[in-house]
Amino acid sequence: MSAPKLKVLISGAGIAGSCLAYWLTKTGLDVSITIIERSPSPRVTGQSIDIRGPAIEVVKKMKLEEALRSRLTTEEGTRFLDSSGKSFAQFDSGDAFTNEFEILRADLAQLFLDAIEGLGNVRIVYGDSVESLEQTEKMVNVTFARGSKDTFHLVVAADGSTSKTRSMILDEQILKDSYHFLGQYIAYFSIPSRPTDPKLCQWYNAPKGLCVMIRPHRNPSTVGAYLAITTPARGQRDPAVEDAMDKGTEDTKRMLHQYMGNAGWEAKRVLEGMDHAEDFYMSRAAQVKLPKWTDGRALLLGDAAHATFGVGTTLAIVGAYLLAGELSKIESSNKIPQALEKYEEVFRPLVASLEERLPGFPQLAFPQTTWGLWIRDTILWLVTKTKVYKLFGGQPGTDWKLPCYDWVGV
Repeated sequence: MSAPKLKVLISGAGIAGSCLAYWLTKTGLDVSITIIERSPSPRVTGQSIDIRGPAIEVVKKMKLEEALRSRLTTEEGTRFLDSSGKSFAQFDSGDAFTNEFEILRADLAQLFLDAIEGLGNVRIVYGDSVESLEQTEKMVNVTFARGSKDTFHLVVAADGSTSKTRSMILDEQILKDSYHFLGQYIAYFSIPSRPTDPKLCQWYNAPKGLCVMIRPHRNPSTVGAYLAITTPARGQRDPAVEDAMDKGTEDTKRMLHQYMGNAGWEAKRVLEGMDHAEDFYMSRAAQVKLPKWTDGRALLLGDAAHATFGVGTTLAIVGAYLLAGELSKIESSNKIPQALEKYEEVFRPLVASLEERLPGFPQLAFPQTTWGLWIRDTILWLVTKTKVYKLFGGQPGTDWKLPCYDWVGV
């Protein structure tokens, strides 16, 4: 009996989309995969992220652990600084804030893209996006922004928390109140390093929810700079920040100068570096919570389905593995809807267990007042002195066991 044909469209060439493409080629199905990416080229920007637990097991199954380790940021821990710029608390790697596997988002995405490069059944198209979807019983008819049309057995939206494809898959009632702004804006970019920069994440806060971070890169000539603006409550937006971001990069940088110019510590160094940074971008921290991820022959994957602060990358990798695994069981393309439902049944308990792992975040970690900062700093100091966090064991979800599937060549 010949293997079932499976023609797949993946919207988004990031971590979730590229990882899914890899595992679909290991299913034993007769797959043909198109990845479409709105960006005109592979994205080179991105913050430091971590992966843990079952996601590490997925990477090991891909035989990419050594390549992953060679791309890690070299960060050895996290140091908190007071108003004078002096350290008052420090956590080593693996303790709380810095994970064993810290990597830049673009580096991890490129690692997965490299793993599928040259495969004859995977095609990546840059500079285009999905314009519309129409499902029939057997196929999904897709119209692209550049005007072409095609049909697929399966469409996967892996285009991030602000997914444009999400509303083409799920109806308005399901999407209602699914996007939750956390009340934080974060700018990411690279600046020149200095010989005195430690191999630590340096975390400095100022009143009004302002934060400056500097984190090491694998490339010794640069460090990662982070500027955060946190509002007093989740869901609360800052009109000036929103207006600047809507107008574009230059207005956003001018706004950051106004907000951060007198923040203290190394804010002026960071702002000066920002003015010359070619990899600058700023985003809104958000959580996506949906009662359903699938509809017929289409579904959401990664942050498009369940953006979750701190563990989004882990969930994206595990989700891609599980989705391909459930699809590997189909006997014909007619069984795709059932496979998608099974995927959601298997994966949703893990996602649900991690959705609210940081209650009160980010407001409690980025206080608005000097008094609030003193309370937070005192708690952090006590925690580091007593090592009380070691009593609570490992990170949630790290011991979740991956299901076994019949892969080809793994």
